[in-house]
Amino acid sequence: MNIWKRLSPVKKEIFLFLIMAGFGLVKQFLVYNLPIMAVPKGIHDDWIMVHLADTLRNGQWLGEYNSLTLTKGMFFPLYLAVINFFHLSYLNVTALLYTVSCMVFVYALRPLVKKQLPRLVLYLALLWNPISYSLQAFQRVYRNSISYIQVLLIFGGFLAVYLRRREPVKRHIPWIIAAAAGTVSFFYTREDAIWVVPFLVVFVLVYLGSLFGLWRKERGKAAPYVWKTVLVLLPFLCLWGAGKWIARQNLNHYGIEVTNELQSGGFAEMYKSMMSVKPEEDIPGVTMTSEKIARMCEVCPTLGELEPYIQSSKEYWAGEEGDAENWEVRDGWVFWIFRTALEEAGYYTDGAIANAVCLQIRDEIEEALDAGLLERQPTMPSTYMSPWRKGYLGDLFGAMGKAVAYTTTYDEMETLVYLYSEPDDNGGIPLFERITGDKAVWYESDLVEMAGWYVSYEGMDGVTLQAELSDGTVLGTAEFTESEDVASYLAQQGVTAPGSEKCRFSLKLSVEDKPQIIYLRAYRDGELLDEYELSEDVTSVERENSRLNLDWYWDVPERHGFLASINYKGEILNGILQVYRWTGPVLAALGFASWIFLTARRILCLIKKRQDETELACWLVVSALLASYLVLLGGISYSEISGWNAILYWYLSGGYPIMTAFQVLTLIFAWKELKICRKEKIC
Repeated sequence: MNIWKRLSPVKKEIFLFLIMAGFGLVKQFLVYNLPIMAVPKGIHDDWIMVHLADTLRNGQWLGEYNSLTLTKGMFFPLYLAVINFFHLSYLNVTALLYTVSCMVFVYALRPLVKKQLPRLVLYLALLWNPISYSLQAFQRVYRNSISYIQVLLIFGGFLAVYLRRREPVKRHIPWIIAAAAGTVSFFYTREDAIWVVPFLVVFVLVYLGSLFGLWRKERGKAAPYVWKTVLVLLPFLCLWGAGKWIARQNLNHYGIEVTNELQSGGFAEMYKSMMSVKPEEDIPGVTMTSEKIARMCEVCPTLGELEPYIQSSKEYWAGEEGDAENWEVRDGWVFWIFRTALEEAGYYTDGAIANAVCLQIRDEIEEALDAGLLERQPTMPSTYMSPWRKGYLGDLFGAMGKAVAYTTTYDEMETLVYLYSEPDDNGGIPLFERITGDKAVWYESDLVEMAGWYVSYEGMDGVTLQAELSDGTVLGTAEFTESEDVASYLAQQGVTAPGSEKCRFSLKLSVEDKPQIIYLRAYRDGELLDEYELSEDVTSVERENSRLNLDWYWDVPERHGFLASINYKGEILNGILQVYRWTGPVLAALGFASWIFLTARRILCLIKKRQDETELACWLVVSALLASYLVLLGGISYSEISGWNAILYWYLSGGYPIMTAFQVLTLIFAWKELKICRKEKIC
């Protein structure tokens, strides 16, 4: 302790940074080589993120236009594409960026938390927050894995600027860059980023008001204050500019000038008009009832033309055992029925066409509402939020209580080492591995799969295609399926290939004692025609009288031994998680009690006209964190009671570091206030 006291302030800061970096490296080691959670069957969520990253990586913008292309923010696919471009690991980069964001946030509050030990406590509490190594918000390849990074950059960057408002302009620049990076990336990652808007609005008003007050008080040169005003507005200018650029790219590629079709454009406007039609049946969580859809189809000609596709779309979403005739879809998913119907009707071939038909449906619905053919009901500000219903207020408070308990206990979180991803029918897991640079794990380590087409230019009569080992052991025989596209393609190439209308195949093989070389052999009436040695490098082989084209080929690696070797990492991380679970409710209660105490102190000081600027800033910071946390929980809770099961930690991922920061900071600030009270002999 005496040695620490003798150290200069600079050396103390260097020592603190080294300790923080050391803990960051320990965490980096623990998350290194964890398996990813690949969900290729999640075409509306996980798969579309990875697919868009692949198209960006290949210089194709967001790929072909369909009902999925513009439904999600494009930043997360861009993030994956950049990681892939530099041949980095998605998990490693994400963990490193989270460590950096924790440092940014902690150093941002240095004017309020000046001592090294409290800052180290805050940093460690944030660094080891279980959300940052959880299954669904870290190992899963989905956009929730970067929300907590973006949120810390937003809050850290803007709070740092406010706390340094008296400092020279040049010291604001790095914090503005952090704030801009967090703000722009967050708003173009998630459609529900609106929950940080109240914080941003209040921050700008308070900051500009504070600058104006300082200028009037000091009566100095106006230039520094003008520059600070310009700088603080820069993140919002970047947000606007990025949106314009993305919309322009979409206009150039798809003919529709939007950043996201669920937020703006014809589909969003059409859906908002649909939500404003009052249903005749009162079904909890369902605004688009079957009878309401039927009535809209009756009075809206364009929508009526889509009714058969809407019905088939409902059958798809209901599943094989669903009763599509009477099945009601909750508000959280029902918009997919209309997008699927529009695609089945052939409208999602061009953005301008899809946008025009959606606007036509919107106009017809609005005309029917104005004419009294449909009854109008109030809607919420967000297009996809269910309309308010009688009795929701009590339900909302109940859901918020549930959300508070859920988050403070870190419910459902875990880190999985023995994490097995379920393959799909198009070889999606290898795509996840290739884009992320991380490992996924299958149960079937003896599995080999392939798909493609084979054609003999002499005709396909009597042709069989078999996968064999070198000794002739037959692993599987292909069953040829319809392939009109292949026949059309070959005809365009001037190739005559009788029977090419039925030459596609797919094989799923079980190969014991891997690795072994697998051969694909074609026979006609038992006579060998062609032989191919298969590997992931074989994509297309053209010979004088035949052609083989492999759409994909993959050999499932054996990774059970690898999982066993890293199992201890999961045990350590889940052990830390357990500490957070035990202490979470206690810290939440103490944190809220401390905030009440701090609030009471600010009111008392206001009455006595003894307000201290630093103490007020402490209260403003923790109040901003608490308010933002509650706004997020309020939005999620409303979704929970009105539309879909939303109280899940991956949807709340951005709130966990905010909650942790609030708890730790209120305790730190309350302790400082208690010491002041003792000096004043108040307590």
